[in-house]
Amino acid sequence: MNLQYTTEQNLLRESAGKFLAAHYDYSTFQKISGGESGWSAAIWAEFARLGWLGLPFAEDQGGFGGGAIEVAILMEAFGRSLVIEPYLATVILGGGLVSALGSQNQRESLLLPLIEGSLQLAFAHDDGTAPVMAKRSGSNYVLSGAKKAVLGAPGADQVLVSAALGKDTAGVFVLPKSTPGLAIRAYPMVHGARAADLDFGDIVVPASALLGANEDAASAIARVIDSAIAALSADAVGAMNAMVATTVEYTKTRVQFGQPIARFQALQHRMVDMKVREEEARASCLFATLSLAGPVAQRARAVSGAKAKIGRCARSVHQAAIQLHGAIGTTNELSLGAYAKRLLAYETLFGTTREHLRRYAAIIADPAIAAPGLLYDPAGL
Repeated sequence: MNLQYTTEQNLLRESAGKFLAAHYDYSTFQKISGGESGWSAAIWAEFARLGWLGLPFAEDQGGFGGGAIEVAILMEAFGRSLVIEPYLATVILGGGLVSALGSQNQRESLLLPLIEGSLQLAFAHDDGTAPVMAKRSGSNYVLSGAKKAVLGAPGADQVLVSAALGKDTAGVFVLPKSTPGLAIRAYPMVHGARAADLDFGDIVVPASALLGANEDAASAIARVIDSAIAALSADAVGAMNAMVATTVEYTKTRVQFGQPIARFQALQHRMVDMKVREEEARASCLFATLSLAGPVAQRARAVSGAKAKIGRCARSVHQAAIQLHGAIGTTNELSLGAYAKRLLAYETLFGTTREHLRRYAAIIADPAIAAPGLLYDPAGL
């Protein structure tokens, strides 16, 4: 297996790093995260200009034909620079579902403006407790229920909603955020990104709002969410990398007992442990990313294994980083706290460490647990 980046992948990594270093420093993050919308239209336009919004989509869909590795490279750079623009919600989740399930007309009407930067999407999915129900009513559907903590929903133009079409069938509907009867309660998440709770009060939508035609969307939902977890894991690796580098530099300048604390062997061992956790997380992320194209059970097992492993590594790294900085590490003066909050968010998004450990064990015991047709629901295992 060749684990070396190609020339094109190295160029992507270098260009992303240079752009974000020049245009997305910590003060930029603070300004954007403290703003009303929680994202920058100017930065989003630059993402479109650089081709990042079209990166994972096929060329015949207007994209650049990048794969999971290219997405991971970009997401790692986002994590390193604290980018909070809704790339995961719009491109990976929303765009991924449109690409997988949408008709030709739906792809053209949604993906092309997404890639151009003029359309944002959010994906509202069940947590396994209160699914949205879709009942046929003549030529329409009636949606009822609620969704919690929908990433990117406050700034989205269209919301993709998973709903139960029947006892064992799922569908995904596309709704304008302005749809009558759709109630949205927006709020900031711990790491600065925006989310919202959605309430569907018997909303009537046309049958054309359903992505695809008479197709069970469950397997596509599971595949897209696994892809999102792998992408988010790369983001976490980038955040860990920044925390390790920041901590090493800080200990070189913090003087105690007449010398930099980086010279104390006990602290050197702590920083080595941090770097080991980062590399363990990177390896787990790479394995999950490479497994996305594999069989369903292999993909699901690798993704849940990575989510659980990286969650533990992330906690170890951000706790050690704050301890080595001391009290100043918890202040807004340093970026360290923002990275810690980002990693805390990672631990809970798309299932906690414990939930993914249970999913991992369940798949090993019975690979059919990850078979197509089952809704992704780690909390239900």
